[in-house]
Amino acid sequence: MNRGAVAIVDALGFKGIWGNVAKPSLAVLQTLKAIGAAAAADVGEAALLLNRRNLSNEVAMMLKNPFVKVVQLSDTIVVAAGRRPRLRKPWKRHAQAWKDKYGLTIEEFETGVDSYLRYVVTRCVCSILKTAALCTPALIYRGAITIGRFAIDENFLLGPAVDEAAELMDLAEGPFVWLAPSANRMKEVITGSNGPKWSDMVFQYRVPLKGGRVFPTRVVKPFFSCSSAERKTAEANILHAMDAPQIDVAVKRGNAQAFFAAVRSREKTESLLRAARQKREGTAPAKAG
Repeated sequence: MNRGAVAIVDALGFKGIWGNVAKPSLAVLQTLKAIGAAAAADVGEAALLLNRRNLSNEVAMMLKNPFVKVVQLSDTIVVAAGRRPRLRKPWKRHAQAWKDKYGLTIEEFETGVDSYLRYVVTRCVCSILKTAALCTPALIYRGAITIGRFAIDENFLLGPAVDEAAELMDLAEGPFVWLAPSANRMKEVITGSNGPKWSDMVFQYRVPLKGGRVFPTRVVKPFFSCSSAERKTAEANILHAMDAPQIDVAVKRGNAQAFFAAVRSREKTESLLRAARQKREGTAPAKAG
């Protein structure tokens, strides 16, 4: 089996989205096609992050036959980024090179490579969530991202990482794509030369789960890379999609509102701290005259 990161997400409230049974709306098909197209385009860009020419020699040595794939089965989408596991221990000189450059043991560096594959998968998930939230009709997703062994061939998926993601994908009480314990505990120690920062794509949050439980982890931002106008539209569309009288839907909507408020509050605080730091350092941008 391969080793890497797997995300499984599916749409909330998809049942009955077609509307009138006698004359079902086919607009949702266009949304699904748009989501699939966005995912395919981002996979092409994400593949560049796994290209040996764009990585250091130390990282490239660990990424044996790397790949990133997306499988779309109606409203359920699987994103996987993996590599072939090493068959033998690294040479001592290579292990020492990793220690000298990154300050990591072989085992820690292996984990770092897994976290890089997690980064690649999260980037693709961000693109899916953004496209889905900006379509008409909009779709909202929840799911989970895991790390481990898996096999993927066309539409066939199996392995511990797939099992874990499938088990956790429907637990969140709201439109959350969150990191399972296997994926959340890893530090991001390897970055590509291009692409967004890992810290910009995720948000530390206590995810509300079924049964009244909460799990502190990272959540993928559904409006990452949106402009201000797009973000406003995405948030409104997500909340509108959950504007229903049923108590379970209302709970999910309230949880989404609380999440959006927490993200805005954190961003405001970080902006104030950044402005204060720039003022102290004398690097604040000049005001337009």
